[in-house]
Amino acid sequence: MTALTLYLLRHGEPDLHGGFYGHADVALTERGRAQAQAQARALAGRALVAIYSSDLARAMDGAALLARPEVTPVALPALREMHLGVLERLMFADAKQRHPELAGRSYEDMLEFRMPEGGESVGDVAARAVPCVEAIIARHARAGSPKGQVPAVAIVAHNTVLRVLLACAAGLGPAGYFRFEQALGTINRVDIGDEWPGDPWRAARIVVSNWLPERSLP
Repeated sequence: MTALTLYLLRHGEPDLHGGFYGHADVALTERGRAQAQAQARALAGRALVAIYSSDLARAMDGAALLARPEVTPVALPALREMHLGVLERLMFADAKQRHPELAGRSYEDMLEFRMPEGGESVGDVAARAVPCVEAIIARHARAGSPKGQVPAVAIVAHNTVLRVLLACAAGLGPAGYFRFEQALGTINRVDIGDEWPGDPWRAARIVVSNWLPERSLP
């Protein structure tokens, strides 16, 4: 039996598309807002008991479109994207000139590596985001929804956060993050089973991954 459905959404296109942004608080472009609106339409018929997002504008703006009269989005700093340190807000071309050894580093090699000047590793992101989502699961699983259905929660976050969560749901742990693609404006669905003593990911099932809404959600 399913105890909770998680809809995991990546924000739409940001205004710094073509540059490095992690903790940088950038707004959505017109296209990014259209992507967020498409996500909202896809979930319009789903009875959400809660909506969470990171506290960065590009995620909060998307979460606001999901809001219902009875459900107000909650912003959580633990769901932020990975801090990119010295590369924050640099366009790719500028970064390659100023910090070629950093700008050329593979995303797949970021599990333990931190950019200088306050950067985070993927492991650091996992250490704050995974417990945050596990607390959300514990809070809402089995709680029921207004229509007597399986409770559903939407989380609007970022590329690295969602990759880590999907890797956990697949039983790979955070180290499996590089196996999951996350397009801008995508939707994922993870169902959490009703038997998860101490570890909700052991009862997780990935139903939809990296789906761009066009018509209706599977």
